Amino acid sequence: LRCRLYSASCCRPRQVMMLTRCASLSRNATCYPVAESMLQDAVLQLYVHNCQIAVHEGRHTYHYCIFFKWHCRLRANAMLDKFQGDVVVMKIGTQVSSVVNMHACDIAVANYIVSR
Repeated sequence: LRCRLYSASCCRPRQVMMLTRCASLSRNATCYPVAESMLQDAVLQLYVHNCQIAVHEGRHTYHYCIFFKWHCRLRANAMLDKFQGDVVVMKIGTQVSSVVNMHACDIAVANYIVSR
């Protein structure tokens, strides 16, 4: 699935493909992202933290999931003042509480989320 990667080793965020595992072959199956495959420095920090964010825009509410590592020895992220290491943003679907593909309109929202 497409997600937004804010890498500490790069100067610009980019859209990347995230490996996911699905609970079944059904179209509406719950998909679980494998965030460890995206985030660097597995030797220094094994654990991946995640949080869910709700963005309200008029009558609509959009949900996103943020994956990151938190350790004082991780490389500083030049794009994000508040984070050290890599950060990944994924969109959560409205019909199913599972991650879904990010579209072009979600890029601006993801940039807004990580800047806060």
